[in-house]
Amino acid sequence: MEIPFPISPSVSPPAVYVNSPTTTITINGSGFLASSIASLDLYNSNIPLPTTFISSTQIKAQVPDTALSNQGQLSLFVTNPAPGGGTGFASLQVIGSEPSIGSTSPTSIVAGTASEPIVINGQNFMAGATVQWNGTSIPATYVSSSQLQVQPTTAELASAGIVQLTVTNPSPGTISPSTIFDLTYPVTVTILDLPANDIVWDPFAQLIYASLPSSYGPNGNSIAVINPSTGTVTGFFFAGSEPTALALDSTSKFLYVGLNGDGSVQRLDLPGFTKDIVIGLGTNDGGTNLAEAIAVSPTNSDMIAVALSTENDCCSSLGPLEFFTNATKLTNSVNSPSIDQIIFASATTLYGYDPDTLSEITVSSTGGTLTQQWTGLVTGNTFQYSGGSIFGSGGAEFDPATGLLQGTFDVGSTCCGSSSIQILPDSAINRAFALGVSPFFSSFGITSYNLSEFTPVAVASLAELGSEYSSPSTSNFIQWGTNGLAFILTNSCCGNPAAAQVVVVQSPTLLLTAGKAVNPKPVSHSSSPATVTHGSGNMLLTVRGSGFVPGSEVDWNDKPFSMKYVSENEMTVYVPKKALAAPGTAALVIKNPTPGGGESNALTVTIQ
Repeated sequence: MEIPFPISPSVSPPAVYVNSPTTTITINGSGFLASSIASLDLYNSNIPLPTTFISSTQIKAQVPDTALSNQGQLSLFVTNPAPGGGTGFASLQVIGSEPSIGSTSPTSIVAGTASEPIVINGQNFMAGATVQWNGTSIPATYVSSSQLQVQPTTAELASAGIVQLTVTNPSPGTISPSTIFDLTYPVTVTILDLPANDIVWDPFAQLIYASLPSSYGPNGNSIAVINPSTGTVTGFFFAGSEPTALALDSTSKFLYVGLNGDGSVQRLDLPGFTKDIVIGLGTNDGGTNLAEAIAVSPTNSDMIAVALSTENDCCSSLGPLEFFTNATKLTNSVNSPSIDQIIFASATTLYGYDPDTLSEITVSSTGGTLTQQWTGLVTGNTFQYSGGSIFGSGGAEFDPATGLLQGTFDVGSTCCGSSSIQILPDSAINRAFALGVSPFFSSFGITSYNLSEFTPVAVASLAELGSEYSSPSTSNFIQWGTNGLAFILTNSCCGNPAAAQVVVVQSPTLLLTAGKAVNPKPVSHSSSPATVTHGSGNMLLTVRGSGFVPGSEVDWNDKPFSMKYVSENEMTVYVPKKALAAPGTAALVIKNPTPGGGESNALTVTIQ
C-alpha cells in the first residue's frame, strides 16, 4: 500500500518569541502517520525533531531553544516514509517581543460612517495580540506576524479625531510605540474656477463676495456673488479697474473695494452693489498707491484704514497706513513699520502686521498712532485676531495686553523656508483651524486645534486638492455660517504662479466643539433690541438665554438667518434689512441639533 503525501499548511502557535526555551508546536494538516517525522532546516542541515503523532491531521514537535536564538522564519518539514510518502512544508516565525506598527489600510475613515475593517501592518505581532484604540482594547484578528485586522464599532467611529493605535503582545511580549490613525471630519468640497484676489463673507445676505481681475474676461473687473450653501455663483457686478482687497462694514451696508487699476478704493452700497464714493489713494515717490489691505471700523461704517503699497515702473513697496472718513483722508498716518495686513480689534485699537512684526495702533477721529510694536514673537505669513489674542500662521498665540506668548500650535509644513499655513481662530467655540499640510498625516487638509490647550483635535482631509508641489498655495482663509470655511487656492509654491480658484468647504461637525454627548434644549429669555423701526438697515440682534451650542440655528418667522455663537447664554443674529421692511412682528426661535437638542420658546420682536 502506498504511503500518503503529508500536507502541513499551518503551525500553532504560528510564532514564538526569540530566545524562548524549547517549545512544543502543533503542526496541522493531513496525511500524517505514526511514522511521520518532523524536521527543521537549521544551519543548512535537516535536523529531526522529537515528533508525537496525534491524528492523521495533527502532530506535535519540539523545537529546541538553540533554533530560537535569532529572529526570522524557520522552515519545518513533515516526512512520510516510502513507498509513496514524501515531504510537506510549514514555517514558524521567530519574532521579537516588542511589536511595531508600520501602516494601516485604509489610512483614514470618515467619521460617522459605517464600521469597516482596518488592516494593521507591522512586525513582531504574536497570536493573541490585542489592539488599543485610544487606550481601549478592541477585538483583533491575527493574520500573521506582520498583519492584524480590527473593526472598530460605529460608536468608535462616530466622532472625528486623531486616534492613537497600539498593539500589545501576550506576555512576555510588550506594547508597540503608538501610531496615529486619521478619523476625518466629513466634508463637502466645492471648487469654483474664479481667479479671485480676495473673498469676504456677508452674514446678512449669507453670501461670499470675490474680487475678480480683468483677466477673467467678460466678467472680469467685477465682484462675483457666491452662494456657499449651494456652491454656485449667482451674479457678477462691475466694480472698477482691477479690484483686489475687499472689506465689509459690521452691518454689511458697504463693500469697500481696492482698485489697483487707478489707485483708489471704491465703496459699493449693498445689497445692490451700487457705486458710492471713490477714495483716491494718491501717489508716492512717483508710483501709484494701492490698497494692500482695507479694514472698516466696527462702530463707524464710514471710517476705514488702508495699508498702502506703492507700485512704479521697477517694483512695488509697502507704504504708510492711512485712515479715511468717507473720502476724506485723516491727519494721522502710520509711516513705520511696514504693514500689509490690518484688523480692527475695537473702535479704538487696530493691529497691523508685516511678517514677524506686529504693531498696535490707537485709532481716533484724527487717524491712527503707533503705540506698541513686537518683533519675532508672532511669525508666519499672515495673522488673525480673536478673543483678545493675536494668532500668527506660524502657530503662535500672543496676548498683546501682556506682551507674552500664550502658546504655540504645531501647524507643521513650510514652503521654501516660509510658512505656507493659514490659521483661523474662533475663541467662542475654543477652536483654531490650520489650512495646509497637516503635520500629523503629511497630507493637505484643515486641522482643528483645542484653542485653550494647543492640542490637535482632528483633521478634515482635502487630499484631492494636492498638487505636484509639496502643498497647494492658499490665502484668504475665512469662516462662513456655522458649518463652512472657504479659501483661495493656487496650485503653486515658491514663485511658480498658477490660476486661482475659490474653494468652499462644508462640514456638519468641523465647526462644533466636542461639547456634551447630548445637546440641551435651548431657552430664549430676551432679545436686544426687542423693538425695531421698520425700514432700518441690516441689524445685529443679541439673543440671551441658556443652552445655546455651536451649531445652534436661528429661525426668523420660520426662515433661517445667520448667527454667531458667543456663549451658551448668548448669540448674535444677523437680521437683513429686507426682514425689517414693513411693520409687524417676528417670531425668533433657536434650534439645537441632535443628539438631544430641540426648539426654544419663541421670542417676539416687534417691528414698528
